Amino acid sequence: MEKLYKILVDGKSCHGGKLQWSLPRKEEGKWIPGNWHKIKGNLSICNKGLHLTKEPYRWYKWGCTCYLAETKQIYNWRGDKCVCNPARLLEEIPHPKWWLDTIDFVESIPKIKLFKPDLNPKKEWKLFLAPTWDAARDAAWIAARDAAREAAQDAARNIARDAAWDAARKAARKAARDAARNIARDAAWDAAWDAARDAARDAIQDAAWDAIQDATWDAIQDAIEDAARDAALLANIILCQDLNLNKKHIRNIINRWEVWQKGYGLFCDVKGELFVYGKTDCNQPT
Repeated sequence: MEKLYKILVDGKSCHGGKLQWSLPRKEEGKWIPGNWHKIKGNLSICNKGLHLTKEPYRWYKWGCTCYLAETKQIYNWRGDKCVCNPARLLEEIPHPKWWLDTIDFVESIPKIKLFKPDLNPKKEWKLFLAPTWDAARDAAWIAARDAAREAAQDAARNIARDAAWDAARKAARKAARDAARNIARDAAWDAAWDAARDAARDAIQDAAWDAIQDATWDAIQDAIEDAARDAALLANIILCQDLNLNKKHIRNIINRWEVWQKGYGLFCDVKGELFVYGKTDCNQPT
């Protein structure tokens, strides 16, 4: 018989139901199962009943716990999920390394000194400095636009320019997304993307408003979204670390996040070249 699992958040069902489950406990190195749960009445999959899965990663949520479960009778299957009665939890299942590493990354985001340049920019960057963050970002935008235009050398100039703009980031995201989908890691992907993006937004919002007060509201919001997107994408790359991802995709996303880690802003990349901006006086020793 296939192993069955249940994904809970804070001990409760988290995919439509609200049941507070009886949790297994560990005593002297051995797991003691939780109590049996039983639903009365007619059962209907995705509507009424106790639901278990044989593919737990497909149902992962941020902050979730995975449990090995059992049932006495399965009434119906839909894909990887069954409706059953009764059911109980047998033991907690450790998260895989790729999930734990993703959690570690997301929890590290608030510790980054955003918009406080470390005065050691990478030589391979296209770096644009100006007296204000607004002006620096505008300079990066103009240069990136021109570089993307040069990459479009046929009649379909606008189409080619759009393809060149941040193409490496888009390719990396698609590759990781496809890899996750192929092994039923869809929900874990979505949970990691949302958690990293939200964590980055929270951390970046405070840092941005404090550090780049000379920028317009729109520029600050754009910077927040740019960094949040890059954080979310790196979280997904980490989540897919055990899969056969192209190394150039991994390298591109790591390089993008390094810009934010070093306290600069990343406007975009064009054909893999990073267009970075910073405030002039942030690069002067004090």
